[in-house]
Amino acid sequence: MKMSEVSILSRLLLGVAIALWPGLAVQAAPAPAPASTPLASSQLSAQDFMQQVTTQLLHRLVTERPAYTKDPAQLFRIVDENITPYVDYPTIARRVMGRFYRQASDAQRQKFVAQFKDSLIRTYGNGLASYDHERISVLPARTATAANAATATVDMLITMNSGQNVPVTYELQRAANGAWMLENVVLNGINLGLTFRNQFASDVEQYHNNLDQVIAHWLPHAQAVTAGQHS
Repeated sequence: MKMSEVSILSRLLLGVAIALWPGLAVQAAPAPAPASTPLASSQLSAQDFMQQVTTQLLHRLVTERPAYTKDPAQLFRIVDENITPYVDYPTIARRVMGRFYRQASDAQRQKFVAQFKDSLIRTYGNGLASYDHERISVLPARTATAANAATATVDMLITMNSGQNVPVTYELQRAANGAWMLENVVLNGINLGLTFRNQFASDVEQYHNNLDQVIAHWLPHAQAVTAGQHS
């Protein structure tokens, strides 16, 4: 894959990258749900859930484009409202902190969850400007296809304008209320959760084990993903 394409994919998928691609031609998409209504995902299979979440965001991006073109803050709001309900930020943040999670105070843990969430929303929102009508297909879940299954892995296939196909895998788990929540993303063989965890450990070394500094300066970036190809 060309570096420019990796950079675009990285920015778009960091926002959890959670199958919520902007302006994509989604194949076999159901009618979009109302813009601000969270999905009742406990009643859906993992595949249907990912398809509907994708369609819901697509609907808002199309109908609200004039508003966020004038005010970028509106774009972050759309991303937050359509991503946050379906992402298990505390679990992802804990895994990113890795062994340093035990060393962190409750206040530091909570601050990192907030910082992690905010950074992903902003990174993903900024990445929306980079889309170029790529195409996405939601594939049948490889594990746990039943609507009441506790875990699932859903694959998507991104077709770049160059014609190259890029596989993306989403790892989901049901919350206590039965709703599907995203826990990890694997982009073209690169485990983003593991890549961010390595980045956090590197930042701890850079800031001489000062977790407050690591948390304050945390920013997942495209380079972290591309670097993951060589780790």
